[in-house]
Amino acid sequence: MAEFGATEISQLTSGLNDQQKAAFQTQYDAVKKDPQMIFLISIFAGGIDRFLLGDTKMAIIKICTAGGCGYLYITDIISAKARTAAYNRAKAEAIIATL
Repeated sequence: MAEFGATEISQLTSGLNDQQKAAFQTQYDAVKKDPQMIFLISIFAGGIDRFLLGDTKMAIIKICTAGGCGYLYITDIISAKARTAAYNRAKAEAIIATL
């Protein structure tokens, strides 16, 4: 999965007027997560990354099982940026739906 960036945002906001685009950008800036930060948190504070991306159940499982005996830890490091892109895309689409 590619990183969710400016091109995708401009495609999502293409049908909005300037006021709606400004409202979208304000709301999106407040909720988006930085893929690099989630990647680092995944390495150094396993489980917290899942909480930050709204996956509470998996975060609790990951913490209680010591990263799924290492399996979830490694999987989350590998998929951190893709999971963050999916989170940001879902948040952007939810904001667009409310405008």
